[in-house]
Amino acid sequence: MKKIIGLFSLLLVSLLSFVADGFCLEDCFNYQYVREDLIDAHGWDVVNAYKAKGKDNFILDKRWPTVKLKLTPDEEKARFGTNGLEQAQKAYLSRHYDGTTMRMFVYVLINHTAGERKLLGWRAELNPPMPEKYLDPNFPEEKKEGEDWFMLIHWVSPADIRGTGILIHSYNDKKRDNDTWVWFPSLRKARRLTPANGDDSVGGTDLTFAEGFLLRMTDEEFQIIGETKYRAFVPVDYYEGLHVLDKYGPLTKEYVGFYKKIAQPRDCWVVRAKSIRGGYGDWYDTKITYIDKEWGCEYGWELYNPKGKMMKCTTWWYRNSSDYDGKPRMAWVNLLEILNFEDLGFTYYCAPQTNFGAEVPEAWGSLRELKRSIPTVMIPYMAVLPPKKLAPLEELYSPEIIEARKAFFPERITDFPDPTGPIGMDKW
Repeated sequence: MKKIIGLFSLLLVSLLSFVADGFCLEDCFNYQYVREDLIDAHGWDVVNAYKAKGKDNFILDKRWPTVKLKLTPDEEKARFGTNGLEQAQKAYLSRHYDGTTMRMFVYVLINHTAGERKLLGWRAELNPPMPEKYLDPNFPEEKKEGEDWFMLIHWVSPADIRGTGILIHSYNDKKRDNDTWVWFPSLRKARRLTPANGDDSVGGTDLTFAEGFLLRMTDEEFQIIGETKYRAFVPVDYYEGLHVLDKYGPLTKEYVGFYKKIAQPRDCWVVRAKSIRGGYGDWYDTKITYIDKEWGCEYGWELYNPKGKMMKCTTWWYRNSSDYDGKPRMAWVNLLEILNFEDLGFTYYCAPQTNFGAEVPEAWGSLRELKRSIPTVMIPYMAVLPPKKLAPLEELYSPEIIEARKAFFPERITDFPDPTGPIGMDKW
């Protein structure tokens, strides 16, 4: 009997210690508790639910009772086998595609109470390999050399934005500000953005420059506060993405619904990121992110102001698909959703026409290229090229996911007519 009482006392002390640390057994560490209230429905459904009765559920400490948890990196490592900083490093590399090139044709749909707006653009990115030691926050910034990545966007539609361009150069030395330029053809001027412009909108969307492109590892402090499952991995290969785009049309309710249905659950760390004043993210206070435990994909985040009220949330549906050379490549391309609870609207992006590995010349990273006149929607020299071959399904997905995708793709799709032209334009 004494042994039983002793064991019970030990368990009670451990549990009290666990709660004192800020953990909640029925919450962040329960795999059956999946926060999908923000991704299952279509954009307007979520925004309207927020307006009607959801405001109280969009408070930081109510959604994340463990948000005030404080552990040192060593304590995190001892408890989880990893820490928030390591996961943020993996997420950074998953977003910036280290050591490769990328070409993309992207559709953007903006919905606000004032109306709807559609954008089209071509994007290219060059990512030289970066030494892993550069991700260590203790490695001196002044010793980091070279460029981390550059990205170019040419907007081609609608007519009032055609020719507007964005050029970003990000350097390995993160004490050095990114070179970020926006070209306005009607003014014949290029404007350079600074960290103070981090919350500027990208082309009038609900995505800011900071969220999409500019955030650096040094702009936030990271802490694991829990773990959960999140459904934002879609087992859709390259040609299958083109067929879905052609079938439903870009960013229609049916298109968005397809990807929300096919999404597979993945084990994720929940990481709190506190914004550091003076960085590109200092227009918000706290960011909660979902990071895939195995792959490091950052599936989504929620942004909160200093009062703990949610400002917006973002979900990136990632896919693993064949790149230009037929190798597996993990990236978001099929769907991106940004729900804005301050301005009450949302933005969707999709870019299933994205390849990795095709040439992106260094000359595309110049101001001369940024200012290049774009007279039509087509930019032949920036064409998105299909894979030269496809990776075997077994290299892309686990047996369980291969079986699950058969409900959507009974047979693998291996080609598409005219795959280099902008697919879905006729329905856009």
